[in-house]
Amino acid sequence: MVVASTPAPGSVHGDKPQLATVTSGIGALGVQKNDDPLAKTPPPRSRGYDNQPGAVGNVLSTKVALALSPSEHPPERSGFPYVTPLLELCLESVARGFAKDQRCLLKGRLPDSLRRRIVNLLDTRLSLEIAGTWIEDEAYWWRRASCRWPTFVTKPGSTAVAHGRSWKQMYFEKDFEEAVVAASGSCDATDHEKQTRLDQKALFGRRWIRNVRFVNLASDEKTPALRFEPTLFRPLAGRLTSLTITYGAPNGLGADGYHRSKFGMSQNDCESLSNCLGSADSLLTLALPNNFLDCKKVRIVARGLGENVSVTKLDLSHNHIGCRGVRAVAKLLDGNSVLRVLDLGDNRVASGGAFALAFALKKNTSLQHVCLRLNAEIGDEGGESICTALRHASVNRTSRVESLNLSGCGLGPRSARAAARMIKCENSILVSLHFAGNDDFGPEAGGAFRAAFLAAPEEEESLNGGHVDEPSSKHNKQRPTLVKINSQESSKKKKPAVLPSVRFLETRGCSFGAETDDALHDAVAKNAELVDRKGHDVQFPDRIGGVITNKTFFENLRETSRHEG
Repeated sequence: MVVASTPAPGSVHGDKPQLATVTSGIGALGVQKNDDPLAKTPPPRSRGYDNQPGAVGNVLSTKVALALSPSEHPPERSGFPYVTPLLELCLESVARGFAKDQRCLLKGRLPDSLRRRIVNLLDTRLSLEIAGTWIEDEAYWWRRASCRWPTFVTKPGSTAVAHGRSWKQMYFEKDFEEAVVAASGSCDATDHEKQTRLDQKALFGRRWIRNVRFVNLASDEKTPALRFEPTLFRPLAGRLTSLTITYGAPNGLGADGYHRSKFGMSQNDCESLSNCLGSADSLLTLALPNNFLDCKKVRIVARGLGENVSVTKLDLSHNHIGCRGVRAVAKLLDGNSVLRVLDLGDNRVASGGAFALAFALKKNTSLQHVCLRLNAEIGDEGGESICTALRHASVNRTSRVESLNLSGCGLGPRSARAAARMIKCENSILVSLHFAGNDDFGPEAGGAFRAAFLAAPEEEESLNGGHVDEPSSKHNKQRPTLVKINSQESSKKKKPAVLPSVRFLETRGCSFGAETDDALHDAVAKNAELVDRKGHDVQFPDRIGGVITNKTFFENLRETSRHEG
């Protein structure tokens, strides 16, 4: 573009000449310049001396100001050409050489602000030994986990809450899980090198590994897929709190297709696990779902649990456990039991197993949640025995059961009447009841449930049909909204009304009828609303004092990790 200056037309000779600008090029073509800043095309990203675009991972190759972390904006430029401040260059150089020299993160070596900026620049591909030893920043471990498992981290519910609210703990636990599952399908007992690497990985990560979940472990009838003692319980002694194991096909079905031997927990695995449970004094949760466990294998596992004093949650759901296996589990519910959650859902429990559990529930003082769902062979007699046992335990103030799940267990009217008496019991502390899918209940059972919530104020309600007697004219008072239970005719002084403690009742598919379902829903909703409005001051029956658990376990765990760090 050529620019020339000429005197402006009409200027007086001798005066200061006014210059007019004559432009050739775009201006000469009559194209007006667009001064809209939004319409301007942004300049291309500056490149460094090696012709690489500027990025956080290649900052030294540019001469422009770049962000020190993905969440920061580049500093504003001042002057041209812009020169990166020396402090930024030093921090970037230290971050790039962190694999060889980690002294920059020593306390007192640099200010905390600079140490945080260095951590933000560190590569997520650092060796796990160096990163675990020197880096405690949760933002770094979140960034590292997002790079390695992007779909897992972004999936709803997949947060660090289930891993001690620590992204670092989650990373070490998931890395260890993947290594064990991969080794179970690729190496045999003679591959000592891989086994040694697994043992060393567990030994190094013992400061952070607490909850492990092995899914699709390779199943082998001859050789245990997981060396429980040297790989799991010995290096993680005093640390491991939750263990979930499911055997399957880690590498798929393969060309041979489906084989029963590829799935389920073998007898050798059961024996290896049982031998280690006695010394697992920090284990709180043991889950063995979907492992094709039969009565023989469960009896082996129960033998090890009999020597354990720490497991409070036992999950044996979705297996093939029959009456003999349930009897072995029921023996664990003795006076020394600390089990609080027992899940035997979707097994082959029949009435004989239900009788064994009922006998154990009469004297047990630790169990709080019992799940027997989808055991259709329990039947009406088995369900009646369990409900009656819980009612007797409540009368004796020995029951701590708050949740009972008997959905899809083939229950009938006898079980319904026993369940209604259990709900009406004055000392009952049941909060959640599940009876869905028991279509043999019928309308008569629905009347019994309704009577349990709508008993007459002076006399106990009959349980056949749910008929509610009207109050006499002598006591012409408005009927209370909730229940008065166990009132006696011979008593001249009325007892105060006792509220059923049930705040959740599931009766779908029980053939109660629409009217009964609505009445039960309203009664349970009033209980829940009363609790929400008044909190824990509601006069429900007194609970048993004392909690059987190691209260200081997690505090000691934190102190140990802090001193080791």
